[in-house]
Amino acid sequence: MNNPHKMISFSAIGLDSPGLVAHITSRIFALKGNVVDVEENCRRGIFSIFLIVDFSAAAPSIEDIMTSLKQIASSTGLKVIVHPYRDDIARLPVKSESHLVTIIGLDQPGIIADVSRLFKTFNVNIEKCRMIARGNFFSMEMMVDTGQIHAGLARTHGDAIEKMKRKLKSLCEGMHLSLVFQSENIFRRRKKMVVFDVESSLVQQESLEDFVAAVTRKMGQKDHVHHPRPAESEKMQTIVENAGRLKGLSIDILKSFTDILQLNAGALELIRVLKSMGFKIALLSSGFNFFMKKIFESAGVDYAFSNTLELDENGITTGRLEEPVVTDSSKNEILEFIMSTENIEREQIIAVGDGSQSSHFIENVGLSIAFKPEKMSIQTDGVISTDKIFNVLYCLGIPQSELEHYL
Repeated sequence: MNNPHKMISFSAIGLDSPGLVAHITSRIFALKGNVVDVEENCRRGIFSIFLIVDFSAAAPSIEDIMTSLKQIASSTGLKVIVHPYRDDIARLPVKSESHLVTIIGLDQPGIIADVSRLFKTFNVNIEKCRMIARGNFFSMEMMVDTGQIHAGLARTHGDAIEKMKRKLKSLCEGMHLSLVFQSENIFRRRKKMVVFDVESSLVQQESLEDFVAAVTRKMGQKDHVHHPRPAESEKMQTIVENAGRLKGLSIDILKSFTDILQLNAGALELIRVLKSMGFKIALLSSGFNFFMKKIFESAGVDYAFSNTLELDENGITTGRLEEPVVTDSSKNEILEFIMSTENIEREQIIAVGDGSQSSHFIENVGLSIAFKPEKMSIQTDGVISTDKIFNVLYCLGIPQSELEHYL
């Protein structure tokens, strides 16, 4: 059994060189110490190590042991810090509460300083911090503990966390940065599927408008006018609701317009990388399946739900939709069907939409991401404000160096 009065914490940092771990642990072994915890890192030529050592079996006093350990500094050139360690004192008075914070965007001075100051204001402890990507493009992960967050005027502990998240989101928006905030019980659960709301994440909105205009002109109607849509309307809902207006058009003519549709930068690359990493991919669309097939048939997606125009024996549209019809309200039912088929839970799903009511099905999954939201109607774990949907991968904590193996 450990003797709490002969436990020591040992920390060292300095320039890296071969044999440092062996030198330190050999000295500990010679003093009859038993290492009960260790964390060692080497980054950019800088070595650091933290040890908790039990010297219960050692005959010398703890003072003599500490003096001997401090001599490692002169023989290695490392800065060494040694203290008595008491597990009962070191343990936090309240249960720790971890969250994973991911910040993405163009690099600029002061990002880490501003974010860390905000956490300090709320008494949130930063446990780990690492760069996922560096250079002109910046991506960083922080593991933070909100176990002792200052509630302030908040009524409950949960309210204090939500207040801190709002402040953090506002801070990142002011620096044109994207933010993802995941709680421990969510980010530690292995994700298995990524679901996209197609019109609000993968297809460029401008090309959707051009598609509508081209179809309208072909029907001999007046040129399509870009009217502002209600904030909660769905991207392609106008076409779905007015399928009757397409009556009499050849499906081949409609297919010819799919070349107008353009994907957001990195969309197909994102799907390809996610597939190579073992994720199942599902696409939900309120648009028509003929353009879904044209764009995504080579991407290898596992599920694709969209609307199908009913055709007569000559391939002419009847003006009706085949059942089932994909609408805003049915997308969540489709997601439930996919989950049942794959035998997975919501916590194992990553869902991407625009944060509007039309993509409400992305709410309450393992990781929900709003891509370039115009107006947020639902609460999501993260927001990507950049033009590249490919940046979803950084929200999964995949370092830039590892992504290069997939590209």
